[in-house]
Amino acid sequence: MRRLAPHLPVALLVVAYFVCFSWLSVRIFEAYRSPGYDMGIFDQGVWLLSRFHAPFVTVMGRDLFGDHTSFVLLLAVPLYWIAPAAQTLLVLQSGLIAAAAVPVYLIARRRTASTALATGLAGAYLLNPALQNADLEQFHPECFLVLFIAVALFAALEWHPRLLAVSAVGCLLVKEDTALLVVPLGLWVYLRRDREFGRRLMAGAALYAVFATEVVIRLLLGTASFYRDRIPFGGLWGLVTAPFTRTGRFLSYLWADDRPWYLWQMGAAFGWMFLLGPDVAAIAALTVSENLLSTFPYMHRIYYHYSLALVPVLAVASAVAVGRVRPRRRPAATALVCAAAIASCAVWGVAPFSVPSASPSPGPGSPAVRATDALLRDVPPGAVVSASWPIVAHLTHRTRVYQWPTPFRATLWGLYRQEGQRLPSAATVRYLVIPAHRAGMDARVFDSIASRFRLMATTGTWSLYRRDAGQPPAPAAGAAAEPGDPSAAGAAPEPGDPEAAGPAPGTRR
Repeated sequence: MRRLAPHLPVALLVVAYFVCFSWLSVRIFEAYRSPGYDMGIFDQGVWLLSRFHAPFVTVMGRDLFGDHTSFVLLLAVPLYWIAPAAQTLLVLQSGLIAAAAVPVYLIARRRTASTALATGLAGAYLLNPALQNADLEQFHPECFLVLFIAVALFAALEWHPRLLAVSAVGCLLVKEDTALLVVPLGLWVYLRRDREFGRRLMAGAALYAVFATEVVIRLLLGTASFYRDRIPFGGLWGLVTAPFTRTGRFLSYLWADDRPWYLWQMGAAFGWMFLLGPDVAAIAALTVSENLLSTFPYMHRIYYHYSLALVPVLAVASAVAVGRVRPRRRPAATALVCAAAIASCAVWGVAPFSVPSASPSPGPGSPAVRATDALLRDVPPGAVVSASWPIVAHLTHRTRVYQWPTPFRATLWGLYRQEGQRLPSAATVRYLVIPAHRAGMDARVFDSIASRFRLMATTGTWSLYRRDAGQPPAPAAGAAAEPGDPSAAGAAPEPGDPEAAGPAPGTRR
């Protein structure tokens, strides 16, 4: 007990973070504040895998592993055999993020020779606003990357080759672009630890990235360029040559869209201490560049999951930097990091002492939420549904569910080649859960199908419609099946849908 007692403070910090953010993320979900993109996507994908179905996610119209090669999600499948719920993913995410504080703490303790200073540096990691905001941004596989890269850095710094190999493989299984972290880590190993190991790590990561993109994604989607429009200046070659051929435009691009502010926020959260550990901080350079240069604005905002993996790298680099300071100056250096973490958390984070950044919304026990819960209980477990974005993530444990107005008007679906079109699977939809008060395009879409559905219930905010018994669904004449969609025209009725096969003999509606 005397040996364990010094580690009690950091253990309490980890547990406090885990409990707090698990509770917050579940509360947000249960209050219908988690959209189908991305919560519904991962919940349906993992549920399909847990039921041994092909992971074609109808919320987005793409294969789960074709959208991104997030094979690490297979590790979450056994949890769905025990507790099949979106809340399971949210609790898992907070647990993985909290657990990454342990390798940060171990590295800091070894480098600073102080349990107290290491505890402060681990606390600075947990207070990071990019970490906290991304934790509450639904669920994303990058939460696995947070733990894997933290363990990989620990293994590299303390030189545990087998642990490094396992954790590096874990990083690569999170997403196809995680090679942007693993390759620089391999270069660090090459320069500081073992040249042969470093060469193999860099080569393996690069080859896997090519395989994941050009083989797996191309095989599942028919293209490997679905997200390449996020690369500015016309593609990779244009981006590489832009600083030399279009210098003024390139510099203007870097200055636009709050990109310098993004850099400031990421660095200020650690008081820029990691600059004294530049070799470790440089492991994040390619990922920072990817986020900074992307045309997709969410990638250079600290409020989204794209910055998650950077936090443990900068936390470890800060711990290494403190260790390189003279021993008598380490407390002051640690105090600087902690003060910066507390200040940035107060301004941009979501701790109890943070400045409120969102307007109040109904809690999961409010009358409005309870009424919505009751409404959704009237949707049969196997029915094909099209539901609005706050609702769809609560109806994803079925093989066919769509985010309204898809499939009646394709929106952010498939490869975006059918945007605005009516999909053949519209004929299979049995239930709608849509706003009671419609406007704009959604109203016109509903007006075009209103005669086929009848109102079953309403909360005043949401309305539940069922396809009228007198209007049996029929595939559109000559409609082509949607590639990979199990809900293609003519698909068999959903098992367990009491409406799918029509009334049984001798029964009435």
